[in-house]
Amino acid sequence: MFTTFTAAPAPSPGHNDRPGRQNKPRGQSEQNRSATASPPLMATRPKRAQVPRACDWCRLNRVKCDRDQPCNNCRSRGRECSNKVMSEMRSPMPATKEIETLRGRVKELEEKLKSQTNVPTPPTPSLPSASIPSRNVESTEQSRTKRKQWEGAWSTDLQGQHNQLYGPSSSFYFMARLGAYVGSALKQPHLNQQIQPKAASRIFRSLTSSEVDGPEASLVPTHGQLESATLSPAQEDYFLGLFWQSYHCTVPIIDEGEFREHYESLRATAPSGGVYRKPSPLVDIVLALCMQYGAAFVPRRKGSQISQTDVDNNDSSIAGRVFYRRCQRLISSELESPSVLTLRCHIFSVLYLRDASFVNTAHSTLAVAIRTAHILGLHEEPPDGLSLPQKELRRRLWWMVYSLEIKACIAFGQPSQAQIYLVNCGLPADDQMLAKQSGSSFVTYSEEVTWLSYHLQCVNLIQAARTVNVAFYDKCADVLEANEGKSFYSDPQSLEIIASFLPQRLQSIRTWAQNVPDMLKTARKGGGEPFSTDRSALEIDPFAPLWLQRQRLLLELLYHNLVMVLYRPFICLPPVQSSCTPLADGNAISCLNHAMASTRITRQSLEETDILNGWHEAYQFQWDAALSMIGFAFAYPVCPPTPSARKAIDSAISVFDIFGNNFAVASSAANMTRDLAAKADYLIDCFRTNLTPSSQLQSVSPLSSLNTLQSFQNPTENGDNNPHTVENFINPINAMDPSNPVAMSPAEFEDSGAIAQNLMGLGFPIDSVGNLEPFWLSGNDIGSGFGNDLGLDV
Repeated sequence: MFTTFTAAPAPSPGHNDRPGRQNKPRGQSEQNRSATASPPLMATRPKRAQVPRACDWCRLNRVKCDRDQPCNNCRSRGRECSNKVMSEMRSPMPATKEIETLRGRVKELEEKLKSQTNVPTPPTPSLPSASIPSRNVESTEQSRTKRKQWEGAWSTDLQGQHNQLYGPSSSFYFMARLGAYVGSALKQPHLNQQIQPKAASRIFRSLTSSEVDGPEASLVPTHGQLESATLSPAQEDYFLGLFWQSYHCTVPIIDEGEFREHYESLRATAPSGGVYRKPSPLVDIVLALCMQYGAAFVPRRKGSQISQTDVDNNDSSIAGRVFYRRCQRLISSELESPSVLTLRCHIFSVLYLRDASFVNTAHSTLAVAIRTAHILGLHEEPPDGLSLPQKELRRRLWWMVYSLEIKACIAFGQPSQAQIYLVNCGLPADDQMLAKQSGSSFVTYSEEVTWLSYHLQCVNLIQAARTVNVAFYDKCADVLEANEGKSFYSDPQSLEIIASFLPQRLQSIRTWAQNVPDMLKTARKGGGEPFSTDRSALEIDPFAPLWLQRQRLLLELLYHNLVMVLYRPFICLPPVQSSCTPLADGNAISCLNHAMASTRITRQSLEETDILNGWHEAYQFQWDAALSMIGFAFAYPVCPPTPSARKAIDSAISVFDIFGNNFAVASSAANMTRDLAAKADYLIDCFRTNLTPSSQLQSVSPLSSLNTLQSFQNPTENGDNNPHTVENFINPINAMDPSNPVAMSPAEFEDSGAIAQNLMGLGFPIDSVGNLEPFWLSGNDIGSGFGNDLGLDV
């Protein structure tokens, strides 16, 4: 583009002036050039000073850059001086490696897209091998609503006026099947009465109102008393200090520097001379969340076992509700013109409501957050005019909303509003440079991970779980369409079809677990493997910072919870009438393995450390695990894994007792688990005493078989491929002697409706759950006469 000329004698003044410049004859010019070129070149033009790499702005505008940082051009124009491409590949070898890495990444994304978009049916030769275009994703998602779906369980609200539907992946659906089976097996009919959970949602109609219901109303102060509560500046600083080491590490949607500046700008002096803080919805909801978390460290007043389950106005689950209310009032005026601050308030409100047991309200608030994110365009790539930290913060905001939505939809068995085929926003980064620019100064424990890596790993895990969940229930819809809508629990052949489909899809989640950085894994003693079901003891690193230790535990608990929930529908209640479902039984054992592994992690961390103390989400993970273990004990009362499951249930009770020192709902869960464990023990004893010694035991492996027990106690590395087959199981339906049905005397169980009440309310609180009668109307899941198959009068 440019030509370099040799130096020539400096022209006389005015030589370059175009008006006065004279054209010399061609011959004279050539003579002068030859004379000039003959002698050696003595004087050269000074070499221009160069910089190793111009900054981004100077390189884009093709102007000279200097060595200063920031450079003179950027400094004079008030621009950000950055050089983001210093690490660009400049030699063939690194460039080749980078190309191979990118090709591998493209191949991985194509595989994910193919598994996500293809209809989950066995491949046929007529199908093309190329990946389906993205436009087919929308048609696949829309076609799901046109087929017969796996029916959920209907419930009624607290007043018994409105129906609520929960899908087959939800805990509520599993509790409905468990309650119906236990009530039938133990000859305890369901009472047509409302369930009254011992949770904050039982006392307050909503956390935005001070109206209360029920006998606990006297425990709650009046509206005026609540609104008069304030915190001193020192108290606010204390609770805000908890935020940076707790929620900020797991919900990285705030720039710490910007928040502190915003908080200081709210300081004002009252006319009386005192200092007060102006209202701010973001500061208020952060304070509410931290008060909820911080109050859990304060031991509850000791009393009777019954009073420990009562939620009063001092319960930590509703601490900070004054600030939550004020936040909701302030952001209500911003719904028409929301901002990023509004979205942050919605996200933190979802977390507060979830931990306060208002899970339906939390899900509704999450729907508003999703719409707000769409209005702000967060599902698209950030605009070019923003700085890199601002772009990454927008990405983290979107993927945080998306992750919360997918987790809630799997937990409730409901469709999602955040359709992935509409998302163009890239995944957030977690490199060291970005972590330093994020406004938070966390100690760098390893170059492998940063404090932002946890969020990225959670997003990848939840996205993988969503893909498996959608594909699995699409497959269920296909099978239901083929078998004319028969219940899977009354059609062993259909149950085996979907049982063989799920483990194949779960390979993507296992691959994710293998690729988790070592610094985000909690080491094990005795050579145990993290993210496995070997139930080896934890080896917690005492030198790791608290935020990293908590991230490690929560990430592994989330992994076990998601896999366990995907496997849980194969815990058959009532049990399948014939022993011909080895794949379904293997999936049930896999569910049990993940539940016991989760329980082991939670119990050891609570007994030996303070990492999970007061963490409501850890309690919710434990409640899900306890439900799965209890359901397995009822479904398979005499099989090799049941003794281990029964011991793990006792460990779950210990976990609930520890959590119960901080919030009442955990004490209710402990009482409920004890009650169900006692009933399971009675049922197990009844099955064992009614087994036929010759015909039943000759066809199955003995319960005390050393090989069978050893294979269960030492499962495979991924915890899903179990050696157990149907020969290791004794089907409870076939094992029971119909001439001697299981029955319980009134003295053994004082309240025949205790099971139903405890199941739906105490351990995993929801806003309002009606009687169990509507659950019996779901003909696709629980046969209307399965109690007669047990030989019982129902």
